[in-house]
Amino acid sequence: MRIAYFSDTFAPEVNGVANTLSHLRDYLSGNGIDSLFFVPRYGNEPDEKDIIRYRGLPFLFSPNSRLSLPLYEDVLKKLKAFHPDLVHITTEFTIGSTGLRAVKQLGIPAVTSFHTNIEQYLEYYNFQILDLPAKAFFRQFHSQALRTYVPSIQTMNQLKEQGYRNLEIWSRGVDTQLYSPPRRTGVWKNKLCIRNFMCLYAGRLSSEKSLDTYLNAIRIINANVRNQFTFVFAGDGPYRKQLEESGINNIILTGFVRGTDLAQLYADADLFVFPSGTETFGNVLLEAMASGDACIATDSGGVTDFAIDGNNACVIPYRDSVKLAEAILDLKEDSAYRAHLSANARQTALMRSWDAINGKLVQSYQEVLTTYKEHRIPHNSLSFSDFMQM
Repeated sequence: MRIAYFSDTFAPEVNGVANTLSHLRDYLSGNGIDSLFFVPRYGNEPDEKDIIRYRGLPFLFSPNSRLSLPLYEDVLKKLKAFHPDLVHITTEFTIGSTGLRAVKQLGIPAVTSFHTNIEQYLEYYNFQILDLPAKAFFRQFHSQALRTYVPSIQTMNQLKEQGYRNLEIWSRGVDTQLYSPPRRTGVWKNKLCIRNFMCLYAGRLSSEKSLDTYLNAIRIINANVRNQFTFVFAGDGPYRKQLEESGINNIILTGFVRGTDLAQLYADADLFVFPSGTETFGNVLLEAMASGDACIATDSGGVTDFAIDGNNACVIPYRDSVKLAEAILDLKEDSAYRAHLSANARQTALMRSWDAINGKLVQSYQEVLTTYKEHRIPHNSLSFSDFMQM
């Protein structure tokens, strides 16, 4: 089987989609499946035989991302030369849209995947006026695929309500050897000069992660107790400025942390706090669980697929600063409960290997191809009037 991928994000960018594609690429290579990735160029990344990169401009809301502008004729030429059995389009923007146009012209069967809860993102950036057009665009985009993969049950149900068809779960895994409790050595606490209870957040620093809720909770905690907590934020993004200007002296910003360093940071934390409710899955929460962290999550978004209150996480109402502050304070005082959550969190992670998850995806590819060859299913082609009525 030969598979081509089109994505508007890829390593070295740090996010859930890029991480997922890196693990998928490793799986394909390890199992003798030929693949070719059409992705952005961020700097001077070395050329690789299975990766074609295109330069672009920094994205307004995410300067570390790129809006690449591939030449269509170049994409068409290289896609034809690779001669894929199937194309998987993982994002809907410039590279993804170019890929969709190419597969329609060449008559190659295509699948897509849905990763971003655009509806909630628009709300956080005060672009609600674009909600209906954005929903129509995304639905029309994915309607042209033979199958659309989603990372969680919550996301699948949401898209079904919006009229999406041919949906299937492609969940997420975690490297339980990289992220593991034995990496707890205290190296990060020493490096950051932390001598008290360390709460960690990891991920993009942006409004849609509900970091304003967390910041309010920190203020509540600091008003009740002093010098008992340090709040560490690993990552970068537009909300970094608000954190820097908050005037809170027990907040530490590490910037991006990767690989073994990130695994050690997770393991050194006393508590992992993840206030986001906009995730289609929530990779960082699963990484923290694999690291043996006691975790706080919310009752919204894709994290609800695997975060179970009182079992492997403390689940609080989404965007409730008071409940979040109470949960942090309570967990600090209850080491037995933290140990209970930690043990069960690790067991949850151990049941989610990347090999098993990506093996199921490849099996689904084969099923799609079999159905396509048997029935020669044409790609959907909507007229402009059809699109406007969606």
